[in-house]
Amino acid sequence: MKTLFYSLLAMMTFSTGTAKAGDSIAASDRNLSPLMEPAAIQASEPQAAVAGQTQAEEPSGWQKVLDKLPKISGYLQTGYQYNSLGKHSSSFQAKRLRLIADGNVSKNVSFRLQIEAFNGIAGTTNGRGQKNLQVMDAFATMKISDAVKVRAGQFYLPLGYENYDISPATLETVDFSDICYRMVCRNPIAYDWVDYGRDLGVMIFGDVAPSSEGFNYLSYNFSVTNGSLPSKDDNNKSKDLVAALTFRPIKNLSIKGAFNWGQYAGTVGTQTYENQDMTRYVLGAWYNQPAGLDLRAEYGHMVSSHGGQSIIKEDGFYALAAYHFGPWMPMVRYAMYRDKVNKSTLNNYDSVLFGLTYHLNKNLKFQANYILTMYTDEAKVTNNDKGSSSKLQVMGIYCF
Repeated sequence: MKTLFYSLLAMMTFSTGTAKAGDSIAASDRNLSPLMEPAAIQASEPQAAVAGQTQAEEPSGWQKVLDKLPKISGYLQTGYQYNSLGKHSSSFQAKRLRLIADGNVSKNVSFRLQIEAFNGIAGTTNGRGQKNLQVMDAFATMKISDAVKVRAGQFYLPLGYENYDISPATLETVDFSDICYRMVCRNPIAYDWVDYGRDLGVMIFGDVAPSSEGFNYLSYNFSVTNGSLPSKDDNNKSKDLVAALTFRPIKNLSIKGAFNWGQYAGTVGTQTYENQDMTRYVLGAWYNQPAGLDLRAEYGHMVSSHGGQSIIKEDGFYALAAYHFGPWMPMVRYAMYRDKVNKSTLNNYDSVLFGLTYHLNKNLKFQANYILTMYTDEAKVTNNDKGSSSKLQVMGIYCF
């Protein structure tokens, strides 16, 4: 892993002609923001001519070497957070550091490698509690046509908008909703911490029914994966299935539905299960004008039962409204989550977020979020009988 990390850094140093985040993404994925690392990466097109070079000019030997190297991009998210929960906490944070390499194996086969440091998610730290280096993405994509693409390796699952169509670099808020964190990026049967929404397997996907305005009316995804932790072999014979459809009736508006089924081996409470069924559903709609209104809402449901008794039953919802005023984007987000099996946990709440994002330029943005969380009557007992908590986040995202 160290050799791979240092190799990436070396390529960043010497590849002065490499592209910024998102340069190898299909044009249909460039409609969110200049500051982006979109999830729906497509097979890259052949390299364009170097700026200022005529067709009659022969590239230099050094330029030929540079053209064959992967395109290196990434971003750093760092800042300050205050949380009134418990004994209160106040800390500067190095929240995320992403290093991304995109390249072409052949004319119709591309690959992506993404590594993250500074995450600090439970279960991903070393014995001293320090934040570990993680392999996020390691996959190849074969583009047969716009309607048929095949992906193999470790990739992000197409469950919901936040896990598949949005990255931390393009998210309106500092953090994702719990539909992403607790439902998509967590399996409470096989393990009970965030796994980044990644898995090992294969996926077929594509865009069909192109419109005259340059967007596709319909996109689909179907994946077969381990249903285990990233970078780890499966612990049973069953495989996870995810199916997703995205319908775009008009420009800037999409409606998405995703379904996941799997069988898992693990422990819930004191009970151990070998092949326990669990299903997840995420439904949402998103209207986004890059220079205007941004509206998105998603509902998620995760359920598993054994012998007629629920062992997992969780519901989540959020609705976000934002508006692009030039480089400024104010926003508000309402969110709720209910764990109907463990009603006294702090995962039973309603929250309101007020935020403001400022894009200094295409590679640098600053975000300030204030979140007020209100707990249900059963949950506030766990919070020392306090019915609410608050959080303040001030972060910068620096892209290269």
